[in-house]
Amino acid sequence: MRIIAPMMILVMMTSTLAGCINDDNSEISDTLVEVPFTGAVDERECFDFDSKERCWLIHIPETATYGFCEDNSCPLLMDIHGLGVTVGDQSNLSDYSRITDQDNVIIIHPEGVDNGWNFGWCCTEEDDIGFLMKLIDRVIEERNIDENRIYLTGWSNGCYMSQEMASLASEIITAVACMAGYTDEPIPSDYSPVPIMEIHGLIDPLLLYGSSLTASIQVVETLEGDEGAIQNMYHWADANNCPGLVPDIETVNWDHSIKKFTNCANNTEVVLFTMNYAQHNPYLNDYDGAEGNPTGIDASQIAWNFLKDFIKEDI
Repeated sequence: MRIIAPMMILVMMTSTLAGCINDDNSEISDTLVEVPFTGAVDERECFDFDSKERCWLIHIPETATYGFCEDNSCPLLMDIHGLGVTVGDQSNLSDYSRITDQDNVIIIHPEGVDNGWNFGWCCTEEDDIGFLMKLIDRVIEERNIDENRIYLTGWSNGCYMSQEMASLASEIITAVACMAGYTDEPIPSDYSPVPIMEIHGLIDPLLLYGSSLTASIQVVETLEGDEGAIQNMYHWADANNCPGLVPDIETVNWDHSIKKFTNCANNTEVVLFTMNYAQHNPYLNDYDGAEGNPTGIDASQIAWNFLKDFIKEDI
């Protein structure tokens, strides 16, 4: 549903923190400043976490004012960058705002320490689960986010991190749709099923698509196991108690295919969207020599179409 807020000359919004706040998040500024109604807002914000300054980019559509979000649903989309990718590059690469602004979505691009994430077997020693959970709590409070619509996405290292958040923070996360990353981390006993979509290039040379020993070497540095995009789909189908031994919906086109488990626990789905001609970068935009998907499939649009169909109170 598209809702456009009435035009106004001035809006009131909380001032952005340029520095840090206490680790317990108690020192949030309540100073209000008048900001001209000039369009969407893009800011860099930070707080202290584990004795480090942790930062993120936030994008607020012009419609999603604090007052508007009191009376209307304003979802949160957390877009997590890949290893070595800056938050600015991730924002430009995925380019979600051109798609989600019409749905009043507030986007945050969290920044990993040294532009990496700790999702279990890789790639830092930071408490990134704790950081992201605290960040979500803060944005919910400061921006009037709809707590039933907390969505995660990301690329590569960020896709791993998104799935780790779904596993370890399933009580908070509504749904995940991410690009070019699969997991082999165990699912905790208190996990509550979360809808999962992974979008993967069939000819990805970095994180191989198929079940192979080389994929296992890349993921866990061992010849044991068969990590890959298809295995990841079955991993989540099992975690979400999906019925059947194979996907109940399969669609094949010249440039992509879709494998989907439906009717899973908590009304969830598990989907593998395969781009037949994409490499490691499935987006429309190119990144640092990594060409985007050449057939024109819009991975960000595919991901958002999946995510927005789920509401936590219905899961």
